[in-house]
Amino acid sequence: MKNRFFTYSETLLTSADKILLTLSGGIDSMVMLHLFRQSSFNIGIAHCNFQLRGKEADADELFVKETAEKANIPFFSVRFDTKTYARKQGISIQMAARELRYAWFQEIALKNDFTYIATAHHRDDVLETFFVNMLRKTGIKGLIGIKAKNANIVRPLLNFSRQDIQEYAEVNHILYHEDESNKSDYYTRNYIRHHIIPEFRKLQDNFDEALSDTIHILSNQEAIYNLHIKNVKQQIMKGDDNMYAIDIQNLIKLSKPNVYLFECIYPFGFNASQTDNILSSLNNASGKLFISETHSILKDRDTLFIRPNLNNERNQPQCIENTFVNDRLEHATLSLRLMSYHQDFCFEKRLDIAYFDAAKIKYPLIVRKWEQGDIFYPFGMKGKKKLSDFFTDNKISIFKKETIDILCNGNGDILWIIGLRSDNRYKVTPQTKNILKIMTMLKEQ
Repeated sequence: MKNRFFTYSETLLTSADKILLTLSGGIDSMVMLHLFRQSSFNIGIAHCNFQLRGKEADADELFVKETAEKANIPFFSVRFDTKTYARKQGISIQMAARELRYAWFQEIALKNDFTYIATAHHRDDVLETFFVNMLRKTGIKGLIGIKAKNANIVRPLLNFSRQDIQEYAEVNHILYHEDESNKSDYYTRNYIRHHIIPEFRKLQDNFDEALSDTIHILSNQEAIYNLHIKNVKQQIMKGDDNMYAIDIQNLIKLSKPNVYLFECIYPFGFNASQTDNILSSLNNASGKLFISETHSILKDRDTLFIRPNLNNERNQPQCIENTFVNDRLEHATLSLRLMSYHQDFCFEKRLDIAYFDAAKIKYPLIVRKWEQGDIFYPFGMKGKKKLSDFFTDNKISIFKKETIDILCNGNGDILWIIGLRSDNRYKVTPQTKNILKIMTMLKEQ
């Protein structure tokens, strides 16, 4: 296995690369460490404690740390409050652990000049992922499973089976910690590992190789398929990291709209069943909402809007106290400045800037989200208007409304729908002596 490992590693890495090994303490990662230690690669070790298994997790952390210290290898570790993160983000424990660890691995790699991050996934993981994703209806992209190299993530054991790894560990007397949760059939992947794949192996002696070959064929086919999908997506889908929009009319003109819609929304955590439900809603009224672990899709008129799920903490009201230093105040969302008013004062006509008569301002100011029943007096108008009507008149979607901040005076009146319209009651007049200039510091949502 050692010679095969060196040969396979040469297809993924160069001798100049610096590799961060991600070690859990289990047999796969400890075998990976043993193999890398016999190579000429410059390596470091990273370990995550997700604090989900109590003393067992702490023992794993200590084991990996002591192993690194004995081998004089740079060691990095972190402890995550995984349950709290999952709750705040509204995602599963498994998804939370994945997000946390990969973000941290990238941080460590960047700070310490590691070229690649190595994980200990092996061939059996690929086979199991095939079945897991088949049940999730993830399409061809999910069936090709785990890639040996993806950006700066490498998987140098992907060419080896679990049996290869176990035999190598036994021959070389490699110490490791067994995760007791791997024995449980509670998790879908474990059930597939313990019961489904063994039955296929009974049917066909070379089942592992046959399925691996099938996955390889699917991978080649996907490369061609993706070129076509990319071209079509550019025609029907626009946006950036904060918000994407799919043109419904252009979508339904396609011969297989369900296929193209699936490819558009799959990267955001949606599956084939949800795709069918979304398609069924296209002729219905606006407002239908669909949610994955990471994103939400809203059907609004002739558009499907996609955006990341909001962090609940972001929705909490924020106070702005009257604590100016040199007539300025920097807030998390706003920049405020007190200025003297004169006849030649130059107003900047920008949506991200608002001006108010400072004498009418009462502190603390409040930044919050809009609420049903909110009213204000739009700048340039004498009468009042419901915010809901203002949003409708300006064709602002439900998603957009949820991201808009409202600045309120200390007496509760709305001063500014931030980035859109200020309140006429607090405008600058010829009688104004001092102006409060406020600029939003947030990028448009």
